[in-house]
This record gives sequence, structure tokens and C-alpha cells, in this order.
Amino acid sequence: MKFCFYSATLRNFELSEAFRLISTAGYDGVELTLIDPHMHMLKATNEQAREAQKQCADLGLEIACACVAWPTLLSEELFEPSIIAADPKGRQQRIDSIRRSIEIAHHLDCPVVNIVSSFPPGGVPTERAREWFLEGINTLLPELGDKVLVVEPEPDFFVETTTDAIEFIKEINSPGFRLMMDIGHVYISEKDCYGAIERALPYTRHIHIEDIKDMVHDHLRLGEGDIDFERIAAIMKAANYQHFISVELQNHLVEWQRALYESRDYLRKMFAMA
Repeated sequence: MKFCFYSATLRNFELSEAFRLISTAGYDGVELTLIDPHMHMLKATNEQAREAQKQCADLGLEIACACVAWPTLLSEELFEPSIIAADPKGRQQRIDSIRRSIEIAHHLDCPVVNIVSSFPPGGVPTERAREWFLEGINTLLPELGDKVLVVEPEPDFFVETTTDAIEFIKEINSPGFRLMMDIGHVYISEKDCYGAIERALPYTRHIHIEDIKDMVHDHLRLGEGDIDFERIAAIMKAANYQHFISVELQNHLVEWQRALYESRDYLRKMFAMA
């Protein structure tokens, strides 16, 4: 099992220092969030991406995923404009931002690009939003090459559950489009969390992990909430999941050391016991 750490937790550090800290903590890789101050996908140059890849390689780190799912990436309105925005110019802006992120991923030598659907657009019929989502993904597929675009279901989003995502994955029917499964989101959004995880793993290319307490969508350190991670580890081992598990604790800016080191220890223990 391979573990990586979400770079947004360390956004108070220069990117090179964030890489060093993640490497020193013993992670296999980093999930790079394409935002300021690290590497904004609309501002970064190809040379900066290649330099980041070299820094990671020198540290023995893989860049496991490039994340394009930051809430205010394109505007102050959360996750907007989206790939299903009512405004066609907004939809194109989001598609162009993902296209640029895919280009950066090639220079990062990063295999996975993570996106989200955003909220259902107000006043737009579900079927129309569905058509826009499919159209956007199919527009991006030719850009991927050997990269994989993954969609992350999120509570209250248009693509809210693993079931929603799998329906799109089956319809698009391309190895370039898969699922990014967030364990905390599954726990909140799906009635049978552990059954949903088991059913979704064959479609999953990347995983986010964090804990949840009392069904509140707050990213807690592993072991602080209600999720049975030993059970999840056993499910993953039985499914022979071999891709990255990414610790996503971007709200732990102050206690970043605990987020970094305690998560590492918890993951190692969890999978050793499974």
C-alpha cells in the first residue's frame, strides 16, 4: 500500500520545503494541490512543473495526484464556474483550467488529475447538467495521453456518491476516467459506507482519507472520529487495491506536524493489522 500527503496542509511552507517535510516523514508520495502559494495551474510554467518533479524525484517522492478541486480556484464562489455551470463561458473556463492542469501533470510526471462536479446548478434540469458533465469529460479525454482523470464525489454535489460517479464511469467507458474515492465523503453521503467502499474499489484510481465525527463534514485526524479504518483496510487488502491513499487534512495548518506524523503512524498500524 502506498501513502501520500496532501500538499495543501503545508501551504504555509514553500513548495520545496513541503516536499522535504513529506519525504522526511516517510511518505511514498505527495498529492499536489494546484493552488497558490505552491503551484497555481493558471500561473505556473511548464519549467516550474518540471523542477517540482525533479525535486520530488531527488527526495524519492512520487507526485501521485494533481488536484484541481480547491473551492476558490477560479472565483470566490465555491467551486464555480464548474463543468456543469449554466453559463457556457463558465463551463469553458472550467474545462480550460482542467486542460491546463492535465498539461502540468504531464510535466510533473503525475499520473492522476482530480476534479469535482460542483453543486447542481440552480434552475437547470438534472438531465441537462448530466449532458454537460458528459460533454465536458469527453472533451478532455483526448488530452490525457497516459494520465487518468478522476472525479471526486462530494456531499451535496451533483456527483455526490460513488454510485453517481460509477454511473458516469460506465457511460463514458474509458480507462482515462475513473473514481477518486474520499473515505470521509462516503461515510457521510452513503447509507452503507463499508459496502459502498467495497463496490467502488474496482473503479477507484486514487483515495483520500480522513476521519469524521457525528456525521459532520470536518476533516479530522485518523482515529479522532467514528470511521472503522481497520475494517476499511481489510476491504482494501481483499480487493488488492494498489494505488495511493492520500491523507487529506488541509484544515490542519497549525497542527500540521500532528497531521503529518500521526497520520503516517496510524496508516502503517492500520494496514499492518488488517
